Amino acid sequence: MLLKWLVCAKRPLKWHEIQGARCINLEKQTIDWDRRQFRVDSKELCGALVEVRSDETIELVHLTAKL
Repeated sequence: MLLKWLVCAKRPLKWHEIQGARCINLEKQTIDWDRRQFRVDSKELCGALVEVRSDETIELVHLTAKL
């Protein structure tokens, strides 16, 4: 799910934005922060495919991954 969001995003996403989006359940129209957030960080989920920048944005390591 995280990789899909990063590939489709028009701009680099911050971790808190990703966590917030993950907590929304569109079918039930609810937000459940405690149960739905990622429990590990982006590097654990995606390994070497992503880079966490100093401004806390998460980007794919190489732009060709978006092509």
